[in-house]
Order: sequence, then C-alpha cells, then structure tokens
Amino acid sequence: MIKAKARSSVVSTETKQETAVEDIKRKSNYLRGEISRELGNDVASVSSESEQILKFHGVYAQDNRDVRRERAQKGEALDYIFMIRVAIPGGRLTTDQWLALDGAATDVADGTIRLTTRQAVQFHGVVKNGLRPLARALDGHLMTSFGACGDVVRNVVSCPELQGNDADERLREIATRLTRSFRATTEAHWEIFVNGDKAVSREDVEERPFYGETYLPRKFKIAVAHPDENCVDVLAQDVGLIPAEHPEAGHGFNLLVGGGLGRAYANPDTFARLADPMTFVTYDEIEEVIAAVLVTYREHGDRTDRRRARMKYVVADMGFQQFRKEIEVRLGRELREPLALPTHFDADDHLGWRTRKDGTHQVGVRVSAGRVRDEDGGTRLRSALRMIAQRHPVTFFLTAQQDIVISAVPHDARNDIEEILRSHAVRPDGELGNVERTALACPALPTCGQALTEAERRLPELVGNIEGALASRQLGRRALQLRMTGCPNGCARPAVAEVGIVGRTKSTYDVFVGGGTRGDRLATLYREKVPFDEIAVVLGPLFDRWEAEGDDEESFGDFVTRVGIE
Repeated sequence: MIKAKARSSVVSTETKQETAVEDIKRKSNYLRGEISRELGNDVASVSSESEQILKFHGVYAQDNRDVRRERAQKGEALDYIFMIRVAIPGGRLTTDQWLALDGAATDVADGTIRLTTRQAVQFHGVVKNGLRPLARALDGHLMTSFGACGDVVRNVVSCPELQGNDADERLREIATRLTRSFRATTEAHWEIFVNGDKAVSREDVEERPFYGETYLPRKFKIAVAHPDENCVDVLAQDVGLIPAEHPEAGHGFNLLVGGGLGRAYANPDTFARLADPMTFVTYDEIEEVIAAVLVTYREHGDRTDRRRARMKYVVADMGFQQFRKEIEVRLGRELREPLALPTHFDADDHLGWRTRKDGTHQVGVRVSAGRVRDEDGGTRLRSALRMIAQRHPVTFFLTAQQDIVISAVPHDARNDIEEILRSHAVRPDGELGNVERTALACPALPTCGQALTEAERRLPELVGNIEGALASRQLGRRALQLRMTGCPNGCARPAVAEVGIVGRTKSTYDVFVGGGTRGDRLATLYREKVPFDEIAVVLGPLFDRWEAEGDDEESFGDFVTRVGIE
C-alpha cells in the first residue's frame, strides 16, 4: 500500500470552481445516482446527471445524428440510443465469449460489433431497455462494460504476442492482473445492471483509496508493449509498460508516464504529449508504483477544466523530474533509473498466417475501421467469425489496430478456417492495399456526440484516394500509416501517425504528417481546414518529394521528419 507522505510543493495560487461533473460524481453514492430508477421508466433518454455516471458503467448516451435535423424540424424528440463499451483486458476472448458478443449484436444492438483501438468492443444503437439484458449477458460470460469508460483506469491493452499459449505466464496475465488491481470496487454496476436490486446480505465495499468518492479527474490509460514492437502505441499512454530485464532486479518493466494525444480546438493550452521513461519496476512493484502515480494524479489533476484534466498536463505543468520526485516521496524510496528503450520498435500489424513456437497457428484478419459486419454482396466477416467460433476452440485477440487475431489454431483446423474465411469473401492480407492494411478511424458520425465530421464511414474512400495518389507516383508498393478521426480527441491516435486526418469543421479536416510506426514521434500540422476531397491533393507535393528524394525503404514519416515540411 502507499505510505502517507507529504504532498507536493507545487500548489496552485488560483482558486477555480470545480466542474459540474465533479459534483455529480461526489453526490452519486459511488456511481449509483438515479440510474436504477431512470432505467425503470418509459422515457427513452436519461437525465444529464445520469449520462455522466453511466459512462463509468461503460455506457454513453447518444442520439442518431443522421436524423437529428429532420426530427427537430418535425418537432419530434431525438432518436435516443446508447453505446456500450465492453472492457476486454488485453483483447483476449474465448470462443464462448465471442459468440455471446455476436448474439448481443443481434439481440440489442445494430447488428455490428465495433472493435476499438484499445482492444475493447462497442455496441451501437442500443435502446435503453436493452442495457440491463446486455449487462447480464456479459456478466454470464465473465465480461463487463464497467470501467470501460469514465474517470477510472480504462481497459488495459497488451500486445497479442505477449499473450499466446507459448508466452511467459506472467506476461500473458499482466493485462488481467492490472485490470483487477485498478478496477473500482463499488458494487453499483452489479446492483443496477446485473442483480437488479441490492441483495440484503451484501455489504458495501470500500472504494479504492486512489479513487475515493470523486474518482480521477479524467480517464487513465495503461498499455503493455512487446519489447520488440509497438502495436499498442505505448508512448501515447498515461502509463506505458515495456518488458525488460534489469541486470540486478531481474525481469520486469520499463515504466513510462505522461503520454496522451487528445486536445481541444477551443483550448490552446491542450496538446499531445509522449510519455517519459520514469523507472524500471519488477513484477512485485508494479501495482504499488502505478497506485502512487494514480494518487498523484488524483490530487493534482485539474478538476476545474475537463479539457485539461488528463495526467499528461500534471506531468507537463509540474515538470517530469518534479513529478518523478513526487512519486518517490509517496513510495518512501528512490526509484530505479529506467533501462534504455528498444531501438527497433516498428509496430507489427499481426495480419496473415503465422506458426507459433508451440506448433499451433494463428491468423490475423483485417477489420476495416474495426466494424465487424456482414456486407450485402461483400465481405461477411461476422458470419465467418461466428462459424469459426462454433467449430473450433480457438482464442480471439482484438488488436490495438482494430483487427482480430485467431490464435491457438490446431494444425488440423487450419485448412477449414482458411476455407471459412475464403468462402465469406474475407480478403487475405496479401490482397490488402499498403494504406488500407493499417488505416484506422474512430466511429464519429452519426453516433458520437463529440464528432465534428465523418471518419469511419469515409475512411474507405480516403484510403482509395491516397492509394491512388501513391500509385500514380510509382509509390504504390510503399506502406503508409493513415489514421482518421472526426474530432481532435484522438481516439484513433492520429497524433503519432505518418498521416493523421483530424476533423476540424463539418466539412474540413486538419492534416498532420511526420509520425511513424514506432510511435515515438508526434506528427506536425501540415495544412488546416482541408475539404475531404482535397486531402490526397494537398499531400501530393510531399508524395512528389518522397518519390524523388526519399531513400530506399525510407518510410514517409521518416522522410518528412528528415527533410522538414513547408
């Protein structure tokens, strides 16, 4: 446990009023509020206070923005719906769990399963009376939406390669271990969504000290990277962990702090930031050190401005060295110095067939923008995955690239799985375009309330435009990392992409360039307020220079960084 130590000397001299969200959390009785009562009435929506508390339960109140104006003109109420996010530690699922998710997509959602860049699952288009049945179905298969959103430690992500049958047992379980250690202990979710009413025999459980009655100032993200590749963008996290071996302390992790990519157009003091290596921790020390980080964040995070409430701003404002000293004070001991970070850290997309060390196989399947569905006259990915889960006791891994890896495939099942994918028009990795292969997008319109413009629905068109621009310049065989979001919150991590497209207005985007697959460099703003149809054209001069001046095998992000942009 964390020792009681003196607080930091960094004290604000300016008194500001806390946001209304802080008061809602404080009065919620540890995330209960009036949710149970409101779920029982016939109103399609919930109150604004319940909207805030529902987020902790993995539920976002939304409306269908495609019909918002039409309904307003007719004087009709909004088309109220909900998005439910299911936390999947490390993205690992059994076939029974996948089939349960598949069934829920039909029973209560819009018929699709959305894979996120944090290895979680989202259901869209759920109406209010579907929330409890979905929560109970998840609980029955050892899954939950609790803690997938809200001002808590979010879903812990981990590279699939750390979790295979042939992986080190401690690494296989690290995402689950950290999830259990940092999940809120309030039983509000169980009472409201699963049991229906609090059982008389159940006793209140004290909330974790690093949460308290108001929890964290904002969300908190943890990722565990593979020591040789960075598919999880470990430097973009509040806490990043990279497995390493210390010459004296033995096996453990380099621990990084203070990363985060979201920003706000309305607040010039917001910015993207990469994490700093803070220390090396052993397996026995990891929870204690992260808990000290959480307490520091809880006490010093900005609760007066949610746009500037993330931990990266605590580290930036306090200064990294002072922040590190703060952690040492709380722990009552000095931290070890971190080890050198990996030098070859390009992200693996995990696509295609591979043979594991234990003799089993795996296949990574591309999921365009993370949307698992059956397309009329096209790819029927959802049906293919359902059939595989019904026939074979494999393991599914959701990746931070919004794809799915079918792992633990016995040798005698490989041909059948290949045939299932082929017969459902699921394209093998060798047929994917070099931009299409790794392109990411957030859901954006019509469901996300934060979206300024389109992302997921227009990603295929943008991919086609950029692949066409590359092919016309003899660059068609070159890979290019593209990420697109409908707003600057950065859910698809465009701030570290080779090309990041970020929604600016209803019809324009800001274009960022110069990140890369290592995830160790922030992209730079290249052009502002570019209409969608002009994005590939605006990038044209950079593609011309890349073709003429780029070194052999030099990535676009590395080239742009080397020569600079104008």
